[in-house]
Amino acid sequence: MAPDPLTSALDSQAVMLSGSLAATGHAPDSVALHHEVRVIEDLAAFRALRHEWDNFAAAVRDASFSLAYPYCELAVELALARGAQVAVAMVHERRELRALWPVAIARRGLLRIARPLGCGSDEEYGAPLVHALAGSAVMGAILQAVTGLRADVLEIRFVRTDSALQEALASCRHSWMLPFVPQRLHHLPGYAIRLREFERWDDFAATLSKSLRAELRGHLRRLNAKGQAEFGWCKSADDAEAVLNWLFATKRQWAISRGVTTKYLLNDKVRDFFIALARRIDLATTPLVTYVKLDGKPVAASVNLVSPRVFEGFVLTYDEAFSECSPGTLLQEFCVKWSHENGREFDFRPLFSAYKARWATHQTVHDTHTLFLSARGRFMECALLTAYAAHAVHGVKKVIAKRIKAIWRKKNRSAPGHAR
Repeated sequence: MAPDPLTSALDSQAVMLSGSLAATGHAPDSVALHHEVRVIEDLAAFRALRHEWDNFAAAVRDASFSLAYPYCELAVELALARGAQVAVAMVHERRELRALWPVAIARRGLLRIARPLGCGSDEEYGAPLVHALAGSAVMGAILQAVTGLRADVLEIRFVRTDSALQEALASCRHSWMLPFVPQRLHHLPGYAIRLREFERWDDFAATLSKSLRAELRGHLRRLNAKGQAEFGWCKSADDAEAVLNWLFATKRQWAISRGVTTKYLLNDKVRDFFIALARRIDLATTPLVTYVKLDGKPVAASVNLVSPRVFEGFVLTYDEAFSECSPGTLLQEFCVKWSHENGREFDFRPLFSAYKARWATHQTVHDTHTLFLSARGRFMECALLTAYAAHAVHGVKKVIAKRIKAIWRKKNRSAPGHAR
């Protein structure tokens, strides 16, 4: 049986690639920065990194839970099971770990596509774990390591445009068409609440509009009138599984009814990932799955990525039969309050939504990068161009539909006999 070219390419690296950058000062016995790529052939190889990974993660500021060891271990297990290759790029400075970046390489037709590890939704932040005290040279080194992988394309999602990673990526090979693509097609707004700026919850609540505060009180009153409302998070794996089943079934129904074709909403892979994750972490202290229940049944739920400093709202949905009570908004308030009480910032994540703008105190901009690492990778430019074109057409259709709706409403209001 002929060896798989992807496996052979990685094996030819002798399980570890290493390189070095020019010393930045004094390091008599070694260069200051040293990068390597460890190819993960099985779970045992990945688990050997746990001690160093956990110690290092504690020194990373505002890291996403999607880069915590338990999350990545599960992602590695699933990636290996489906035949993908896994590698971890690392940068050391005088033998101290300064950055790491776990990546999975999978085939898409003839191409080898590298992406940061994830749950399968392709919606986690793509940036690496980088030490809080690391300089720009470390970011350059980790990027050099990961672009040296034997892959054709590297995709990095949701990179903040004001970050050191964005600056380092500026020197990489992007599509020739990128300068001609309007920024609005590949830049996404992100929303956050810097809760640590507010000593008391009331101080933050005062920044919300009077109308939003009044709506929250009204929604809660209407919800309580319908039964026994309960706000909380799943503290057992069985409860988490039940709520996750409800959440993703409800979200799928929502997507189908609106013609949304987001892949992870139409299959069970991401749901199953979080069900498995719930059995690996301490749910008693981590609100992975939060909910609003009415008489014991979910009416809103969310999956959250909660790290020591940041609470990310990852997937949220609610039962549209209770729209008048807006349980999703009430759940949002519960999660933001928990974040404030427990010293976390709150991250609504990229993509515009009116409710995010109403809550947020800060806005960022995020870009998704597609880097071509080989001549063969350039074949993906056609798919990239098609995606941008489809996005533009979708935007035009939305604008046209909005204008038609406005004209129709105006026409109805001006019609004889219209109730005023």
